[in-house]
Amino acid sequence: MLDDPGLYGPRRPLPLRAWPVAGESTGSFVNRLAHANCLSLADFLDRVGQGEASVDPLRVEKYPQCTEMYVNETGLRYLSVLADRSLGLLQQDLPSLGAEWLLAGGEGEAAEWKWPWKPLAGHLVRHCPPCGDDLDVGEPVWLMSPDSWQVCARHGYWSDDSRGRGPDFVQLAELPETMTAHRVRQELAALWGPAGEELFADAFQVAVYWWTRMPDTVCWVQRAWTAGLGAREMRAAPLVIYPEAAQLAGAMLDFERVGQRDAAGRARWLAGVEQLMVRWGVDVAEGRQALLVWLGRHRTGVPAPSRPADRCQLMLASGHDRIASRTGSVSERSCLTWQLGMAAADM
Repeated sequence: MLDDPGLYGPRRPLPLRAWPVAGESTGSFVNRLAHANCLSLADFLDRVGQGEASVDPLRVEKYPQCTEMYVNETGLRYLSVLADRSLGLLQQDLPSLGAEWLLAGGEGEAAEWKWPWKPLAGHLVRHCPPCGDDLDVGEPVWLMSPDSWQVCARHGYWSDDSRGRGPDFVQLAELPETMTAHRVRQELAALWGPAGEELFADAFQVAVYWWTRMPDTVCWVQRAWTAGLGAREMRAAPLVIYPEAAQLAGAMLDFERVGQRDAAGRARWLAGVEQLMVRWGVDVAEGRQALLVWLGRHRTGVPAPSRPADRCQLMLASGHDRIASRTGSVSERSCLTWQLGMAAADM
């Protein structure tokens, strides 16, 4: 039995169902639920509670692709009844309905919803179209993603939060090195747990530093053009640097596992990575500084156990752990705190 919506809430579900997609934005889901029942989004919102929307109904219909919807506890109960889905299942599938994102106001408060100018956390990224076809969702789905981009390993699609500027999706069939890099990232996470994910994040942040200073690096320009993007477009950066980031993450893993962190050990590792940079066409003199910052934050640590069963016990350096988060975006999970889009001088 679904949770009681209270005295003034909806008493029964809408006639037709729309099932949430795992990781979907709340706004995307309610938009699909409304349309499944031949309602405009504005009409549907009147059933969820009080809120302030544009007087232009066409603008309201564009909300799900622009920002995220948030509700209070009472609004969540209303939504549960309308969707014919328990609170727990809704919160499991729709991350922005988690307790930490509910609007202020406890039990007994009037139902309320908001569409802030920007999502409170994460990015709205289009769901892979073939995945949507497999689920028979019928219209575009928007996911709440920690990063501004996602890869569908099953169908080879790259999507991001850019809308109306160039291709909505990039099919990676002509960029096999990017698909390989994504599999390497997944393997790092599977074998080494949070440490593997954080080492990829560190490597990605180093590559962001390089791209910011050297966007005309030949391999990155060629990938951007293959994807139908401009070489200096910021949205192209994650896509084009992915292969080098994955290979660098492997080198960082080697450094952590060997555990030789004295000056000689760091120098040997740096020399090896500089050889990789030459192979990639990345200017060594320009790009070395980011590696030195990383080495400075990984000066001390615990060598990894050698037995496969203990792989996930790899402990990273204390300098890394003081800065990096175990959750969130790539930049948040790294000990290198600069952001894609920063000016080079600010990094």
